Amino acid sequence: MTRDIVIPHDTAVGMAMMSAAQTRRMIFFAGLPGVGKSLFLQQQTLMAANAGRQVHLLQWDLARAAFESGEMLAEYPEVDGFTHPLIRRAVGQWARRAVRQWDGEYADRKHLLVGEVPIVGNRFVELAQNQDDPAETLLNGEGTIFFVPVPSSGVRTRIEEMRQASIANPKHANESRDAPINVLQQIWREAREAAALLGLAADSTTDYDPETYTRLFDHMLQHRNHRILAIDALYPAVGSVYDLGVATSEIAAKPADAATIVAELEASNDLAAISQSVEAWYDI
Repeated sequence: MTRDIVIPHDTAVGMAMMSAAQTRRMIFFAGLPGVGKSLFLQQQTLMAANAGRQVHLLQWDLARAAFESGEMLAEYPEVDGFTHPLIRRAVGQWARRAVRQWDGEYADRKHLLVGEVPIVGNRFVELAQNQDDPAETLLNGEGTIFFVPVPSSGVRTRIEEMRQASIANPKHANESRDAPINVLQQIWREAREAAALLGLAADSTTDYDPETYTRLFDHMLQHRNHRILAIDALYPAVGSVYDLGVATSEIAAKPADAATIVAELEASNDLAAISQSVEAWYDI
């Protein structure tokens, strides 16, 4: 197992992740697609397993599946290729309840929750929001940390090139479903626009900019223990980042839970209000 860990233990990034693997209750990797979150989730899982932890996973792409049944999609279809605002809100609401339920069911400290939290575009942004519910104490406590991998511009370019290659010749089924480069770039533009509205943009360029990205996620995670992971070099590839190499369990919504949350949203908000709120996801 150790040979598959490619992040050196004696680097700032490696030491932060190793410490988290040993001491934290929940670890989330936040950020855009195309910044290496899948690699870091894989590496964190391996480090945690080496530390004797039992890893449970919470991931946006898998979590929303229960909310995309044929019936729900007929009512709330994708909009220009993006998940419908009501479904995005519903998945986030479910995630807060799921975190609380997981903590109750797996109280033994050997259990560790590792999650992938995109945030931009209201994808699990609810996990970063300060809400008055039982999950808040867990999410803002010392047992939880949000890591934000921030690649340099050069590393980001190389990640995009590798993404194109892996989609064309996938080593794992999930790679063929990765967001293509045009979607990566569109989501970055959405993040850049949000940073500009907040007065956080470092300059006027629309190209990927690590400083603007860092400022935006410092803002988005202001209510959470978080740490920026500055990435200035590529880590050596070992197979697919989706091959975790250790036994894990995935937190997923049951269809009945998904239906309940959607019904609650339908009853408490009108669709226009939900859409407006989702569009203003950066208003933390």
